[in-house]
Amino acid sequence: MALINYLTRVHFADRVLEDALAEQMAQLGILRPLLVADLVSGRSDPVTRVSDALPKGCKAVVRRIEAATRNQPEAVSDIQAAFVAGDCDGYIAVGSEATLNLARRAVYEAPGPPRKRSAGLAMAPSSIIRPRLLAIPTTTACVGLQPMLITSVRQAGGKKPGQCAMLPDAVLCDPTLTLEQAGLVTAATGMDALTHCIEAYLGTTWNPPADGIALDGVRRAVGSLASAVRDGNDLDARREMMAVALNAGLASHKGLGAIEALSHALDEEISLQTTHGYLHAALFPCVVEFNAPAISTRMEVLRDILRLELNEDVPQAVAALGVSIHLPATLAALNLDRTARRNVARRAMEHPASGTNPRHATAADYVRMLEHASG
Repeated sequence: MALINYLTRVHFADRVLEDALAEQMAQLGILRPLLVADLVSGRSDPVTRVSDALPKGCKAVVRRIEAATRNQPEAVSDIQAAFVAGDCDGYIAVGSEATLNLARRAVYEAPGPPRKRSAGLAMAPSSIIRPRLLAIPTTTACVGLQPMLITSVRQAGGKKPGQCAMLPDAVLCDPTLTLEQAGLVTAATGMDALTHCIEAYLGTTWNPPADGIALDGVRRAVGSLASAVRDGNDLDARREMMAVALNAGLASHKGLGAIEALSHALDEEISLQTTHGYLHAALFPCVVEFNAPAISTRMEVLRDILRLELNEDVPQAVAALGVSIHLPATLAALNLDRTARRNVARRAMEHPASGTNPRHATAADYVRMLEHASG
């Protein structure tokens, strides 16, 4: 088992859930957790494994999150109320990236003064801290480590999206929890993680360690994403893609770019019932073309990592990978009209990821990118 202390504590191994959960709960002083989990249907329920791995005598209060409510503020209040009603002393979030982030928001926005830990736990009795959070991802997204988008940041002219770097106190990355994940979910979350690695590397913020982590993620994704989509039981490919997700989460603290900004803006504008990352391959060529004047040197490094032939370029390779795993090549199916494109462009320009894009993009630039991506 690898134990990684970088930004936060990360346990990474097959079946690390069973090996490390009880120990990590003891270190965090969690005795009665609120278990925030996806509402699962049609596949094995990871909550069963989590419950079986809890310390002897520990019983979690379980709160299920429906996909339709995961991004709504009411869902945060709901799980905070469940935390108080259950007299819980910590959170365990198990499931998709959206559910992990919902639990992070619940901790970050916890009402009232921070809780004081009782005597006999890992922290000194006088320590004043927020509730602890243990994250257990079940998809190959960014494992709950990327900067979290919040909308309560006050800026001139009203409230605009902002970011918070509040991280889980520990993450258990267990690739076996991603086995049998639906192929399209694997494709979208894997493309999301790959794109985060690429955008983090291409960004102009100075952070050499993040660059190295991002490039390692790109290399792993190119070799494993298609295999993970093709065979849900390919544990080697699943393990590699969870490593990509980990790299993406770590590297994303350098900053992302216009693909992330546009994807979130599209999600908000048309309420897509798809996994985040589903549109990344379609957006990739138009964004890279826009950024080209600012990223030429780094694109050569990506060409080497992707092992491209002389007649191939990076946008074509990423778009082709997306098509091979059944992600859309264009935005044509969305039928974005002029008003929708303008709304998406405005939201993308206001997204924090736009601020770290290699080249400054105006609303008009984003409209042109959307037109290009629509074919």
